[in-house]
Amino acid sequence: MEYKIPPNIILHKSKEVIFYISNNNKNPLNIDLWTRKLNLLGYKGLVIHSKCIFKRLKTDASLGKHS
Repeated sequence: MEYKIPPNIILHKSKEVIFYISNNNKNPLNIDLWTRKLNLLGYKGLVIHSKCIFKRLKTDASLGKHS
């Protein structure tokens, strides 16, 4: 089974990564693994559960690069 990194937004300026995880998620959260897989060592991982707020952040052009 392939492990998938959840949808995320990378904030290079503040060295943070915001991951979207739905409230229905049954899998364990492993933020350190996700940041390592994205090759973002030294970045702080954050989790957001609101799809609406995540979409708003993702479309905000002032945040910089996102995936």
